[in-house]
Amino acid sequence: MISVLVVDDEPGLRGMLEISLRRDGHRVMTAGDGREALNLLAKEHAIQVVLCDLRMEPMDGLALLGEIRHRWPDILVVMMTAHAEWDTAVKAMRLGAYNFIHKPFDLAQVKAMVHRAVAAYRHRLEARVKGETVSAVHLVGTCPAIQAIQLLIEQVSTTDSTVLVTGESGTGKELVARALHYASLRADGPMVRINSGALSPSLLESELFGHVKGSFTGAVEDHPGLFALADKGTLFLDEVGELAHETQVKLLRVLECGEYLPVGGREIRTANVRVVAATNRDLMTQVRAGAFREDLYYRLAVIPVHLPPLRERVEDIALIAGHLLARHAVRLRRGVTGFTPEALEALRRHPWPGNIRELDNRIQRGVALTQEGLIQAVTLFGDAPGNLVPIPAPGTQGDLLLARVKAGEVIDLEGEQTRRERQLVEAALERTGDNLTEAARVLGITFRQIRYKVRQLGLR
Repeated sequence: MISVLVVDDEPGLRGMLEISLRRDGHRVMTAGDGREALNLLAKEHAIQVVLCDLRMEPMDGLALLGEIRHRWPDILVVMMTAHAEWDTAVKAMRLGAYNFIHKPFDLAQVKAMVHRAVAAYRHRLEARVKGETVSAVHLVGTCPAIQAIQLLIEQVSTTDSTVLVTGESGTGKELVARALHYASLRADGPMVRINSGALSPSLLESELFGHVKGSFTGAVEDHPGLFALADKGTLFLDEVGELAHETQVKLLRVLECGEYLPVGGREIRTANVRVVAATNRDLMTQVRAGAFREDLYYRLAVIPVHLPPLRERVEDIALIAGHLLARHAVRLRRGVTGFTPEALEALRRHPWPGNIRELDNRIQRGVALTQEGLIQAVTLFGDAPGNLVPIPAPGTQGDLLLARVKAGEVIDLEGEQTRRERQLVEAALERTGDNLTEAARVLGITFRQIRYKVRQLGLR
């Protein structure tokens, strides 16, 4: 039996929650303020979950949370807040609250939250009995921004709230999501990833929420969806800024109530999933423009994490390059031991528009072209160390073809067009560190067009 302490200065609310949670089989105690709660906690050592209001006198919820985290760090605290107290709720998450619930709330929502907290508490105890430790993922880097992010990940490891990771393409947002997952109480659960910008709205909804047999043409059997597959784990929702409005509404419902409806289904299903979202867009700008729901933004950005671009982490470039070199040298079976001083200087001087993804691409190329010893700058950057290999001038090949046609020579026009298109797409991908979104922008085409061309040309 799990013991729950309800702390609120409203007697009616305390009584309602006590009755509801007792019906679920929990042992429930109540307190009217923070000081009374501390006295109970000091006497009752078996309390595992605390439901705590934020606004109380003389000790408010944040002060109580701080005391609990200091004196009884294993207890999981769920904060109850009014909608106007969003900033305070976010602060509570950063101080180590397990999660929060907005008032007024549905009793089913409270029960589901307590159930998840109980499961997390039991998981922690089981791991401790087995002598297991969390398999944390550490971010490579010593700059203050990265160290602050690593510390934040450790601080929020016991929370169950959503995280919004922002930053330019290629800065390592998925790595942050993995670090959050493996440092959390869900570390032994699945981590599932989906790119929101790579699918049409209807297909994305089917992938996220699943569908039932016969719901649309081609739905020959039930499909569980990623929320079901990520049960008791983490769902990494990449490029969340690309979500269509109707998908935003459905995602908000999952985050608020833990409920969703499969495409074509009639039975509501529940999700015990932590969402980590990522975007390279300015979501607040989209909110002001009406392209992104404000309520969804605040639900996603409970714990915001911003990754700086690589050009602002010059001191980390050599460290990251060495880490990537070691990984690729083992995979490609090369006796590469490091970089020449010129190569390291070129790495530091390069602006890295594609960030770590571009750096990884360069290091992989350097390792592949070096049998042993040190990687040269020319191997990484071609004839212009510290700069990307320039795109070949279009005039040279075009003038030669024109001369051949004028001379009456037969050419393969479609083949030449395909070769030229391939060169331009390859150059754009190299220029952006293999980032499709950025490469599409460079070429002046849409994301779907470049995705089609990459497949058509056999580049992926």
